[in-house]
Amino acid sequence: MADPKKYKTFNRSSELAVKISGASQAELFANSGFALFDIMTQIDKVGDSDHLTLEVEGTDRDDLMVNWMRELLYLYQASSFLLKEVVVQEVKDTYIRGEVRGEKFDPDRHEIQREIRAVSPQQGRMEKTGNQWTAQVILEL
Repeated sequence: MADPKKYKTFNRSSELAVKISGASQAELFANSGFALFDIMTQIDKVGDSDHLTLEVEGTDRDDLMVNWMRELLYLYQASSFLLKEVVVQEVKDTYIRGEVRGEKFDPDRHEIQREIRAVSPQQGRMEKTGNQWTAQVILEL
């Protein structure tokens, strides 16, 4: 079961708005990966045998969050990679480097509960309020 403090979802007809939170930028980006794959599948059934390093850039924080989540979704769409965990190694306003851990989709063990087509660039935003980082992204279903 997902930790409700990491993210919240808001249903729309062909879109799903996701609000993600974290105590730091690194935790926010890690939680965004968790949210994306927890929405798609039962993340507790995903192993962490495969490790990949990702580097993503954006023009600003908002663009970086959207590009990061697009890159994570692309891992699934292009190579059937299911994410279990993200370890952020470096994050700046326009750059992130991290290691993603997970495994290839196995139809005998994994079930895709909700197919996500894309991460929309519209309404994507990331901000810091007090000691809390939050981001909102729109997933196209």
